[in-house]
Amino acid sequence: MADTKTQTGGAFAANRFTFQLEGLQLEQLKSVSGVEIGVEVRQAPAVDAKTGLWSMHKTAGTPKTPSIRITRSMEKSPTVTDWIKKVYGQGNVSDGKKQASIVFMTDEGDKGQKITVNLINAWVSSWSASDLSSDSANGVVEETFVVECDRIEMAA
Repeated sequence: MADTKTQTGGAFAANRFTFQLEGLQLEQLKSVSGVEIGVEVRQAPAVDAKTGLWSMHKTAGTPKTPSIRITRSMEKSPTVTDWIKKVYGQGNVSDGKKQASIVFMTDEGDKGQKITVNLINAWVSSWSASDLSSDSANGVVEETFVVECDRIEMAA
């Protein structure tokens, strides 16, 4: 019988994550959605020369890049607004592209296991703020922004 080694560890918790922009961790995160790594699937029908039966030959195509939606409490730090201004205010997406990461963690947080997903040449394609109201009970404004990237990869 083969000697099998099993790695054990805690499950990754849906509420233990960070979003980093150029190594700076953003605070007040509420949610991150749309994280997906994949490729287009190309299909080519083929007929087997011996049997005459049809089959579908599938191959990997071009990598897909997701649109990642981030929601957080709006804060005084200019990190996100400066990033957005770079793209929209100066009208230059190339200058606004930055390296970003999403880090998934176990319940042990920084001491536990992590999975890091890097967003290469990331930029903000849209931004919105929650509704404002003078009779709001909690008074916290949330911002949501969508991040696009040239490539997404899992760190080793």
